[in-house]
Order: sequence, then C-alpha cells, then structure tokens
Amino acid sequence: MSRKIAYSTLDASTIDIFNVIRSQSSLEYQTSVPAVTTLKDIPEVGMKILGYPAFANQYVNALVNRIAGVIVRSATFNNPFAPLKKGVIRYGETIEEVFVEMAKAREFNPEKATQRELARVLPDIKAAFHVINWDVEIPMSIQNDDLARAFTTEDGVLELIAKITDSIYRKVEYLEYNLFKYLIIKGYNNNEIYKYTIGSGLGVDANHDAAIAFRALANRLTFITDKYNEAGVHTNTPREDLFIFMDADYNAAFDVGVLSAAFNMQRADFMGKLILVDSFMEFDNDAFADIRAGSDMIELVTDEELLAMANVKAILCDKEYFQVYQNDLATGFAETYVASGRYWNYSYRDVKVVSTSPFSNCVAVEAGS
Repeated sequence: MSRKIAYSTLDASTIDIFNVIRSQSSLEYQTSVPAVTTLKDIPEVGMKILGYPAFANQYVNALVNRIAGVIVRSATFNNPFAPLKKGVIRYGETIEEVFVEMAKAREFNPEKATQRELARVLPDIKAAFHVINWDVEIPMSIQNDDLARAFTTEDGVLELIAKITDSIYRKVEYLEYNLFKYLIIKGYNNNEIYKYTIGSGLGVDANHDAAIAFRALANRLTFITDKYNEAGVHTNTPREDLFIFMDADYNAAFDVGVLSAAFNMQRADFMGKLILVDSFMEFDNDAFADIRAGSDMIELVTDEELLAMANVKAILCDKEYFQVYQNDLATGFAETYVASGRYWNYSYRDVKVVSTSPFSNCVAVEAGS
C-alpha cells in the first residue's frame, strides 16, 4: 500500500513565519530578536537577523527544513504517480518480493500411496530483490542578498519559500516522471513486457476496433495465465488493479466514455487509472546527463530504443508492476553556510528504489501496420 502524506498549504503570513521560527529557535535568538507585531517591524527585525550569522543560520535553516521541506515532501508523495509508488522504506536497502507459484495437481492413485505418503512436496517459491538504486541531490544556493530582499516586502518571505520549493519540486517530479518512462522503454526493449498488437489507424472504425481490442485484453488479464509477465508465473490482474499508460496523441483520438467502457470501468474510476505520457518515442536524456556522468544509476536511452517504441500506443500493467519506494529517512535537506561568500548551500537528497516486478503482468499495446 502506498502511504500518502497530507497536502500542506502555506497559509501563514510573513509575520506568522517570523514568530513561529522565533518561538522554535534558541534562547539567545529569542532574547535578541524581537517578535514581529506589524509589517513595519519586518525590515528592522530582518536586519537584526542578518547582522549576526548565527541568527541568520537559525532563521534560514528553520525556513527551509520546517517549511519548504514539508511542502516538497507533500508534493513529491502526492504526484500523479502516487498510486503506483509502493510507499516508504526506512531501514535497510533491499526489498524482497516473493511469489508462490500455484501448487501442482496429480491424479489420485491408491497404488502409489506408500511412496507418496512421506514424500516432501515443496512449494515453488520465486523471489526478486529490489535495491536502492536512485540516490541524487538537487542543489541550490540562497544568497544573503536574497534574504535581505525578503525582509523588505510584505510577501518577501513567502516568495523566498516559493523560490526554494518550486525549483526543487519541479525537478523532483520531472525526474520521477521520466524514471517511469525509463522503466517502460527499457522493459519493452529488453523483452520484459509482453507485446500485444491491435489494428492501426485513428479513424472511427479503427477506434471502434481498438476499443474492442482493449476490452478483450483487459478481460484476458483477469484470468490466471503465465503469458503476460516476465517470469512466466501463473497470475492475473483484477480489473481494479489495472493501470493504463497511454500516448497523449493516441488518447486524444478517443472519447473518454468510449475508453472507460472499453475497460469496463466507470468514467471516474477509469480516469484514476489512466496516466498520459507525452510520447513513448521521446526521452529527456539531458535531464540525467550529470547523473550518468558520475554514476551507473541510469543508462542512456538510445535512438534505437526510442525508434522501437514507434508503434506503442499504451501500456497496461498491474499496480504491482512498478516497484518504486521512497527512503524517507535519507530523503531531505542538508545545508552548509559559506561564510566567505555569505550564502547558504542547500541540497535536497532524493533516495529511492526504482524497479519493476518480474511477477506482475505488463502488456504493451501496439498499433499494427
């Protein structure tokens, strides 16, 4: 089960932020830095904070760790992919996924009773291990001048927080979106995803035929079979556990009602299971360039791999297919004050398990020629 963190909205005023930070700071800070009662007090109190590096450190650290940090964590855990993330891990670096294959059946034969009576019949147990394989940092700096400007206007502190969170959150979400695409593209090209071909074209008749094909495939996945998963184990995907990744252009050719009916789902339920992808033939390798240069966490997605995705219009997968866990003990902010430059270096660390299950159904729907 994925764990959701409540959404956090920043509805406090600049005055509230000053006073909350003051109440949670050291006694020396509280003694030297007065409470803010009116907006006119902000510049004067701000100068007291900036005038003593120890107070400025306490203020900025509280601002980032207690306010910006909460917003980033909330946004990160409640993104469009949240239903496919498995939650958090706190200790250890490995997730063991265990699958027990169906027991075998044999004929009843009294003549073989003596040789069978004490024979050991072991269950067919398969295991896959998913390890922490994503450990990146997103750095940014806050200059002393940024903080000084934040103390001169009514909304200055709120704007500073927005600057911190927006730049980090957008990057975290963008990287994660591309990581899901990465798993799909690599899984398809490594023949870990079953390929299912339907009719080509985007006309009315073709859409009708495609809807029939989607319904047939969704129906097939509800039956126990070893056909649609990498490990070849006998399993099924109930309709309520089915998620659909769909090419944005291909999706635009369908009415939502037609698609939801094709998957035998209510419109609202279907929209909760549908995740649009800009294109299966596009991947932003540049976003991961620095990460690839310093580690082996992610490989280059080649032009050949993207070309192979040309006919892929949708991916149907079990909710357990994506094995993505957040290490919430390691994820968070670290800070360093650089006195020689009078700025703070902040680093948001993002630590995850990013993997797929060989025991869960996943099917690529291709348009035939």
